Amino acid sequence: MDKNEVRQLIMNRRHELSDEDIEMQSGLIIDRLKKSDIYKTSENVFLYMSYNREVDTYMLLSQCFMDGKKVYAPKVLSKTQMEFYCLSDENDLVSGYMGIMEPSDICDKAKIRDGLFIMPGLAFDYDFHRIGYGGGFYDRYLSEDNTFIKAALAFDFQLLESIPYEEHDLKPDYIITQTQFIRREN
Repeated sequence: MDKNEVRQLIMNRRHELSDEDIEMQSGLIIDRLKKSDIYKTSENVFLYMSYNREVDTYMLLSQCFMDGKKVYAPKVLSKTQMEFYCLSDENDLVSGYMGIMEPSDICDKAKIRDGLFIMPGLAFDYDFHRIGYGGGFYDRYLSEDNTFIKAALAFDFQLLESIPYEEHDLKPDYIITQTQFIRREN
């Protein structure tokens, strides 16, 4: 299968999930993350805002605020550029690029590149390769200097034995599903 076939396969599987399945499985994934040292020791959490039946990151957003974490969310600025902005609460989010919730204009741009970084993705494999949506936003953002701990949240069916990849594709340090917490060995 090529990348587009993998994308289609996973999107079809996600659309088969009921709202209840997404809520339950997302809850298990977020619970697994929040019990981990990578979450407990991170003061800053950079996270995507879930869209199109992804793992529900709004649960994580609420948890981060309850735990006193500094939270940053992405905003698409152009067809090739994305930046992260600090949120003070959920009310700082407005509908943006492709209808995805993003920080409003009152939010300050992130001045740091350190902390826990939650990466989106459609598919992952056990060698930590990642297939995103094809826009390259996260590969570009994460290619700049940073000390992020990169974690991907995924439903079990998004973790495949192997997927097509390119050498420039960035890998997460961790993949967290409802049944697995996998750390990449360097």
